[in-house]
Amino acid sequence: MTEQSSWTGKAGPAGAGPGTQHRPGVDVAHDFYRALQAKDIDAFGRLWTEDAVYRVPVTPDGVPGEFVGREAVVAGLGGFFSLFGEVRCTWEVQPMGDPCQVLSQWTLEVDLLSGGTYRNRGASVFRLEGERIAEFTEYVDTAAFLGVFDAKAATARRFFDLLHGEDLGAWAALWHEHATVTVPYPPEGCPCLIEGRDEIVAAYRELLAVYEKFDAEPTGVHHSVGSDAVCVEYRVRATLAGGAVHTGDSVAVLRFRDGLISAYHDYFDPRRFQDVTGALPGGRSR
Repeated sequence: MTEQSSWTGKAGPAGAGPGTQHRPGVDVAHDFYRALQAKDIDAFGRLWTEDAVYRVPVTPDGVPGEFVGREAVVAGLGGFFSLFGEVRCTWEVQPMGDPCQVLSQWTLEVDLLSGGTYRNRGASVFRLEGERIAEFTEYVDTAAFLGVFDAKAATARRFFDLLHGEDLGAWAALWHEHATVTVPYPPEGCPCLIEGRDEIVAAYRELLAVYEKFDAEPTGVHHSVGSDAVCVEYRVRATLAGGAVHTGDSVAVLRFRDGLISAYHDYFDPRRFQDVTGALPGGRSR
């Protein structure tokens, strides 16, 4: 960790140099990055005014460019904290001509719980009211920002690749021990909830056994901002052992814990799946 202030000219806590007037905003900016590095959402929340605004003027498609109000700011940043492992941050804080504003330049490196590392660098402007942040404007590398989501998207794609190859050993390694599968609209004979990795793998092993050929292809992988979810659109084309063909377009939502899939919600047409349900032993399904 490196933290600098133009008042001191060296690494260390912010403070006024000899003969200079203390600038509270410098301290607040340092506290901001310390809370980020510690993933301390309570300390982070105490830094903001009630009607604060967090603004990112340039964002990738689908990523909100503004949070309004302390609760929205804390919830939005808390969603990102939930994706992070170790956070390594360096920053330098400088006063601006406006006594209510300070400028920071920063670098960030984060180990993502879903795998991989997110790196970015940028500059931010803090506008203070008293000793609270009233407005925060951040300029980031938008292409690098998408790295937050890349590892989860890669896991989602691998999920379907391994099913296609019927490699349930490797597929099982993607799941958290206490994961759940939920089917909100199950066909008759299909359970709406499966709990635990072992039960999930056993259910899918039983499912794949009724097919001569199974192909599930992702047609869209969509990142969720402010949560750990990935939404996947996928297309199934599968041939049952008796020769009947099952097809359908579906949507799944994957959530993560400790880098592993902790919840899987599957939305598909239950009428199309009924033939598959009937072919399973005892009418069971995934």
